[in-house]
Amino acid sequence: MNASADYDIVFDNCTILDGTGAARRSGAVAVNGSTIAAVGEIPGSRGRTVIDLDGLVICPGFIDTHSHSDFPLLIDPAAQSKVRQGVTTEIVGNCGFSPAPVTDLNRSDMVSTSLHLAMGADFDWSWDSMGGYLDRLDASGVAVNVLALVGHVPIRTAVMGYDKRYPTSGELNEMKALLHASLEEGAFGFSTGLIFPPSSYSETDEIVELAEVLAEFGGVYFSHIRGEGHSLLRAVAEAIEIGERAGVAVQIAHHKASGRPYWGRVRESLAMVEAAQDRGVDVTVDVYPYPAGGGSITQLVPEWAHEGGSDAILARLRDRAVRDRLEAELRSEQREWDSTYISWTASGNPDVVGKSVAQIARRRGVPPETAAHDILIEEELQGALIHFVMDEEDVRYVLRHPAAMIGSDGSAISPEPPLGMGRPHPRYYGAFPRVLGHYARDENLFPLEEAVHKMTGFPAKKMGLEAKGLLEPGRDADLVVFDPDRIIDTATFDDPHQFPEGIVHVIVGGRFVVRDGAQSKELPGRALRGPQAA
Repeated sequence: MNASADYDIVFDNCTILDGTGAARRSGAVAVNGSTIAAVGEIPGSRGRTVIDLDGLVICPGFIDTHSHSDFPLLIDPAAQSKVRQGVTTEIVGNCGFSPAPVTDLNRSDMVSTSLHLAMGADFDWSWDSMGGYLDRLDASGVAVNVLALVGHVPIRTAVMGYDKRYPTSGELNEMKALLHASLEEGAFGFSTGLIFPPSSYSETDEIVELAEVLAEFGGVYFSHIRGEGHSLLRAVAEAIEIGERAGVAVQIAHHKASGRPYWGRVRESLAMVEAAQDRGVDVTVDVYPYPAGGGSITQLVPEWAHEGGSDAILARLRDRAVRDRLEAELRSEQREWDSTYISWTASGNPDVVGKSVAQIARRRGVPPETAAHDILIEEELQGALIHFVMDEEDVRYVLRHPAAMIGSDGSAISPEPPLGMGRPHPRYYGAFPRVLGHYARDENLFPLEEAVHKMTGFPAKKMGLEAKGLLEPGRDADLVVFDPDRIIDTATFDDPHQFPEGIVHVIVGGRFVVRDGAQSKELPGRALRGPQAA
């Protein structure tokens, strides 16, 4: 300890990856309070605390561009599965769903449809607006920084419920007003889930009109596009069209070609992205490093059967005539049921959780479509699934594309209850170390410098986060120290509740949330507000 030192902490003898993608270099990083004070040659004696990293990598904290931690952060603010993989900032409100705005018209369905995101855990929903949600995060404390998007689903259901139609001019103006208010209260952007009802009930013109409100704030339009299988190219074209017409930057969520017949189409879809960029459209994508996706079990119900909300879905499933139609439609999709697993249910039924739908169907002596819909009724729609729908070569192609940044598409959970339930996707614990260890180091898919850039400087620039994403003086002291030889994900599909290896220190705002591989009790994160927040 040096009482006369110039810096609070000096990380000495580092391998510096500064987040720009530039070549690594040796040196030191100094921190004062919550800010990076110096990068380069720094005498170690000038730090009150000096930590010799012995050549370990130090880089900016990772920005998870696609997170669903909206509710888990209120249940376990330690954000264990994220900070232990180096995430220091989460972008929540993805895929069209956010915790606000809430009205009497959508409150019941908002609570119902959020349960699977919170692994069924209870939490006190005591806010109505985006500003109220962000205030709640700050009041409860959180280990990571949180940047929120406002979702199309709560905006639409707050005005129209689950009606499948085009909004009236009055309804559209109400939706615009809710979006405007959410952006004024701190949201950084607007997201759609155009594959999910009721977001899927909208037409392109509706989204363009809403995105024009976003343009007033310089926000980013995030889209779970309208299809990732047979309609992939049309869906990418629509996302680009919305950005061009509204004059906003576009982020295409978890980009992939879903379903064996469509493997390889990411080459065409990303060529469309490149062409749009050449025209001046700011369009990029995020990707997670696994060949399996996941989501709510309600995706096993066709779009038309969602009209009216959760109660209406259950009523249709319990009506024999309608049920026959639903099963026929599901059968026509020719899903690979041996590759579709139930990862969580509200009841935690061990005969279901962790089993493929094909296994469950064989055990019950029914067709898989019947088993799937029986589970929906038994669990009152509260469940999640994992399905292996991507080609590994496609995953690799998207990962290394210059338009792609990294997003987990996972939530901040923990091995312990209430968030340690079921068998969630391993991306919840391992997405970032998997990119760094498996793909960058072991597979040599791209240099480590490029991998870090996709997690730091790239998303920070996209979102206008001038204080994040790079190692340079004056930026926030959100830092990760890792061992490039050891870093790797350990979470698997069979045993997902496992922290990665090789993450040594994680610092948020100059405070250690992980030190020497162990998590502290510090909660130094905060809810970030957009630059034009009132």
